[in-house]
Order: sequence, then C-alpha cells, then structure tokens
Amino acid sequence: MDTLLAPQDVRSYDEQFAAIRAMLKPVPPAQRFENSIENVEAGGYIRFEGRSYRVQSIFTYERDGYRWPELTLYCLNDGATQYLEWEKEDEVSVYVSREKLTFGQVGINSKEHLWEISEKELGCVRYSGRTFEYHEDSAVSYIRDGKGEPFHQYLFAADANQAYISVEEWGDDDDGYEHNIILSEKLDPRSIEVLVVGGAA
Repeated sequence: MDTLLAPQDVRSYDEQFAAIRAMLKPVPPAQRFENSIENVEAGGYIRFEGRSYRVQSIFTYERDGYRWPELTLYCLNDGATQYLEWEKEDEVSVYVSREKLTFGQVGINSKEHLWEISEKELGCVRYSGRTFEYHEDSAVSYIRDGKGEPFHQYLFAADANQAYISVEEWGDDDDGYEHNIILSEKLDPRSIEVLVVGGAA
C-alpha cells in the first residue's frame, strides 16, 4: 500500500516519539522564559521559532583560553539535527545553524583560495544572494569527553554580524584536509522557551 512508510521514515518517527516520551514534565507555559539558555543541560528541551528540540549533547569550543558551548539539538517536529552556540560577554549571544554548505555553494574554489583570503585578511563568500565578508580566522579546539580536537576556523560575516558562514578546516598536510561549512544566524535569546532544564541525556 502506498500509505505505508518507508523503513527509514519509520525509524525517524520512532526516534521522534522516543525523544518526546523521554521528556520530563515540562515547565508550565507561563514560566518558560524564567530560565535562559545558560541553564539548559544535556537532556533538556527547548523551543524557538515554533519548533521544539531535545538537547542531545553539549560540547565545548576553546579559542585562546576562551570557551563557549555548542548544543546538539534534535528536532521533535521532523527529526532534523541543528546546532546552537551561545557566548556571554556583556550579554548572551546565541547563534543557530541553518544549513550545511559546500565550497561550490559559497564560491570558494579550493583550500588554497581559502588560505589566500586568510593571508590577505580580505575577501568574501556569497550564498543565496547574500555577501559574507571575511571576519577572522584562528585555531580552535573542539572539546569532547575531556579531549580537545584542534582545527582552524574561518569566519565570514553578513548583516552586521547577524549571520556567519563558518568554515572549519580539519586535518593537515600529511593526512589531508576536510572542511565543514555551516551557515548560522543570530537568535534572540529571549525568544527561547525552556521546556525542561535538563535530564537523562
């Protein structure tokens, strides 16, 4: 029957239902803005832009001694994975991943082209009619389970730093390079509802 779900769809729905069933009693709607993203732990649940997410894990980035978290989010609506980072200086800034991209999509010809932009500290990438200007690049560590994994990050900014394209460069000359390219956009932290602060991850 054409109404039957394909096996991969069945698995996706099963995972969504399992994530929903694992939710502890949610905070009453009137209290969901009393906690901030700073309080959320792995196993917690949040909601923004009309969609609800389970926090699957929280790992850490480090640059020159400064650390900030990355939350891996599992969407209860469609089973998609997104990533959310937040930093706090004078106030909390939150960025959420939107799309995973390729060199071709953003107009980078090769890793050598990327290195040339870095060396000159001048250049841009373009995606979906938007221009992202070179912002900075630096060595970063991704800390997971107590171990740091080094990579180099190149940032391109648009819309007065409201959106970034991040190029993560992993590897070296001996083992080769892999690039992870992500479009992220700023999210108002006041728009995040905290449904459950934390629980079993």
